Amino acid sequence: MRHAPSRGCLRRAIGAAIALSTGATSCLERPVTTPCPVGQRGLSEVIQNSSIEKLDLLVAVDNSGSMEENQANIMAQLGPLIDQLTNPRCISRSTPGGGPLHECSASNPDDVPQYPAVQDVHVGVITTDLGTRGFRVAGCDDTDRGDDGRLNPIRHGFAMQAHLPWAPRRPDAAAAPPGFRPAACANDINQFPSFITFCSNAADLSCDVAGANASTRDPLVFADWFKCNAGIYVNGCGLEAQLESVWRALVEHDARAIAGNNAPNAGFVREDALLAIVMLSDEEDGSVRDCDHDNGFSAAEGGTCTDAKDVYDTASGAWADATNLDLRFYRYTPGDSRDPTWNLDRYVNTVPATAANAATRWNKDLLSLKPGHPERIIFAAITGVPLNVPTTISAGNTVINWDSLLGAPGPRGADDFYGRDSRTAAAGMQQTAGPFSMRAANMDPTCAHVVPACRREGSMYDPSASCSSSQYMAFPSRRIVEIARRFDDAPLCNGQPCRSGVVTSICSTNFGAAIRLIVQRLSKRLLSRCLARVLERITDSAGDDRVPCVALEALPLGMTACDPARGRRVPVLPEHRTWTSHDGVHTVCEIDQLATDPVTRAPVSEGPGWYYDTAPDPQNPTCGQRFSYTREATPGFGTEVRFECVQDTAGRCR
Repeated sequence: MRHAPSRGCLRRAIGAAIALSTGATSCLERPVTTPCPVGQRGLSEVIQNSSIEKLDLLVAVDNSGSMEENQANIMAQLGPLIDQLTNPRCISRSTPGGGPLHECSASNPDDVPQYPAVQDVHVGVITTDLGTRGFRVAGCDDTDRGDDGRLNPIRHGFAMQAHLPWAPRRPDAAAAPPGFRPAACANDINQFPSFITFCSNAADLSCDVAGANASTRDPLVFADWFKCNAGIYVNGCGLEAQLESVWRALVEHDARAIAGNNAPNAGFVREDALLAIVMLSDEEDGSVRDCDHDNGFSAAEGGTCTDAKDVYDTASGAWADATNLDLRFYRYTPGDSRDPTWNLDRYVNTVPATAANAATRWNKDLLSLKPGHPERIIFAAITGVPLNVPTTISAGNTVINWDSLLGAPGPRGADDFYGRDSRTAAAGMQQTAGPFSMRAANMDPTCAHVVPACRREGSMYDPSASCSSSQYMAFPSRRIVEIARRFDDAPLCNGQPCRSGVVTSICSTNFGAAIRLIVQRLSKRLLSRCLARVLERITDSAGDDRVPCVALEALPLGMTACDPARGRRVPVLPEHRTWTSHDGVHTVCEIDQLATDPVTRAPVSEGPGWYYDTAPDPQNPTCGQRFSYTREATPGFGTEVRFECVQDTAGRCR
């Protein structure tokens, strides 16, 4: 039988191996018949913790007249989304490929959750209504506010006060039909605060607080709360400002949870949470340039702000269509003099930050909410794209074919939205539902609108009635698609794509598939570390396995205590007890390693700690080995974990 070195011996051997880098050393525990040479090959993995324990979910809802069915769809799907994130299904450790997903059983050690559960969720809702900037348009607030990107527009939106879903005061607005909003919704604008909170962490005593906090541990209650907030109905402005509404909500109205922040949406975006933006709209983005809200963007772009507010004036001849206000957001060539919208760099700036451009580069985009960590933002849109979103294979993974959706890139590359040749974008016939197109300014020759991006799934196309409103259709949301593409495909994460953007078709009859895609994007941000090579296990006298590795966790500045209840100890070796980085000296704790059963490969102890995990990884089937944690031992946000391992030159330690 092989015997493991003692933990102290192993730590000293690892310390010697790291210090010397080459050479061999032996560390023996009596009685041992075979020494364990270490130091001939080292493995050092530095892992910045990015596990999701908290999620901030912003849902931007188009509340124009065509959106009733789509709003009902998204309201029906948020409950399953929260359930999938907070109660992930399990796979079987001993089944090849993990077997089918199933409910986890606490009494079954063979069960492995797909990913760690999200314990804390903020959900906020905004509309896409920013008004029409001083011009009277039917159904629109003629100010430059609309609902102004305020969270919970039923309570805080300016335009919404004239068309509350249960009692609209505007004469052209209708109340939501019975059953559209659940019985839990009171006809009271003060029923909810700016955002609502779901908690599943029993140790979090801030949950279940009555009154303004609006937090609950009951997923069914939370699903109803969401429907009450998102059930804003469809009397909003039909000239939508989708991207600008999101930007105002998160950036201009400073949604960050930081001390002293008294901005309208303060407290929603937490530093230690993943931010997910989900947009629901069947139109192109109409985020009109309004210099009252420039915030220095135009100067950062090297110019001055030029208002485009008179795009809402039917008497103005400066725009792409003489009389149809809606078509003024479709018929222009992107970036030309008739384009009334903000440059998309306002929302996602793909120009890398450097020392040379630090003083002038635009730094108030959505990425500024997670400085240095663009991977912590997910952007998903259920919007005007074909039912069958084109895909391609990149680095062995199936990804959205953005060039097919938007057209071939120009000479300045994929990040130049304005240089794309939209004439090559996707177009064709959608089975029985009729023609579709993602091309810019592509007018239907028989109708007063552009060729739609999609028509309702399963509907029948009647050429003789193609211009009627009897067949639901959504129009190309090219600007929204481009923002999703930047989060997904632009080299924003250490020069590589973040894969954090997704679009699905709003013409689907059920948004379940879209929600599953969003959950997949979110789950890929959960803590999972794939190791490039297999580690040799060492069997101890009890017949259990460990690997010759030590896990060292550097705590955030100001934290100095190693918590045994979370499997943390003061490291044995003095040189392991502190790390010096660019921002100061950090206290280091060692995390207990849990032995695993040689047959099931499951931890043999229920205590807190980490273990060498060879269970199937549902998020990465090609990953055969990784470091995993018990729930109590999951590293906190802002910590850094380093695994120091030693193996002999053949990858063995015997």
